[in-house]
Amino acid sequence: MRPKILSLATVNPPNVWSQEEIADKMIDMLHLDTEKASLLRKIYQNSAIGFRHSVIPDFKQERDKWHFWGKDYPNSLPSTSKRNEVYKRETPRLAHSAALKAINAWGGSPSEITHVIFVSCTGVMAPGVEFTLINLLGLNRFVHRLGINLMGCFGAFKGLQVANAFAKENPQHRILLVCTELCSLHLQADQSHDNLLANALFADGSAAAIVGCELRPNETSLYSIERQSSLALENTLDKMTWDIGDHGFFMQLSSFVPPLIKRHIQTLVGPLLKDKVEISECDWPIHPGGKSIIQALERALDLNETQTKASWETLWNYGNMSSSTFLFVLDRLHQQKNEREWAVGIGFGPGLSMEGILLQKGN
Repeated sequence: MRPKILSLATVNPPNVWSQEEIADKMIDMLHLDTEKASLLRKIYQNSAIGFRHSVIPDFKQERDKWHFWGKDYPNSLPSTSKRNEVYKRETPRLAHSAALKAINAWGGSPSEITHVIFVSCTGVMAPGVEFTLINLLGLNRFVHRLGINLMGCFGAFKGLQVANAFAKENPQHRILLVCTELCSLHLQADQSHDNLLANALFADGSAAAIVGCELRPNETSLYSIERQSSLALENTLDKMTWDIGDHGFFMQLSSFVPPLIKRHIQTLVGPLLKDKVEISECDWPIHPGGKSIIQALERALDLNETQTKASWETLWNYGNMSSSTFLFVLDRLHQQKNEREWAVGIGFGPGLSMEGILLQKGN
């Protein structure tokens, strides 16, 4: 009895800008000199990202009209509390939109949902979004709820892992998984190279999935979950971190991450495939944490551009939306409808942790 992903849905805030527009505004906001401005433009131009979305509508306005960032930025920075207030207001809206879209695509009734899992690392609220979705969606009051917080970019993998277990408990279970991230709230004014790079990657988005076993007449399987794996790398606690400060959350992303991933990917992939399928026979929906990560895996596994196409397209259209991004990639892969039967999802996060999932299309 293999759990199945029965539907996928993605949504973004309506505010979207090209990387070129964002680079222009960042140079203005940070008052960068000519040398730093040139460096920032190169970072943005080389990011393989075309567009990013944000819940903050005033980013594109003139300086004296900015509301969230303030006209004195970076001398006066929004507090963590102010950023989190926006998170508490906007996250339930995006989560509800993605969840409702997933339920409609699935074809079942909200009352049939038995479990709700909500994943996020870009804000804090209690009761959590998984609780607010009960009223917003009209779910059964007895629905089981779980919040998975601060897991970073591999959060969707953990959400699917838990949904997999719930589905195996009872073939009647139908699990709603929602990942929502508002990364743009945590834009930082620090002008170090690592921070300029982080500012060039992250964006906002929400994705949802329905998981269950034993198809009903109205259901279609997009993917069957064959198995999952996880690998915690030694001596990597400082390679990817997510800390809470007075002015938002701080992402620390080491340049050593792509080489570490490349070095250890075979250790993760070996047990995941277990002679089930060959690397060359699979699509590889990789979490696009940045272009260097996708490139590192392509080299390490000898992948061609058609196997990672969904990751590149997601990165270009949306940037890195932390935990929600992997479901965006899966949805993009499903839309491509190519002939490969198997897909290997790979993600990464604080730890440094590597996560994998082997999926069979349809079935």
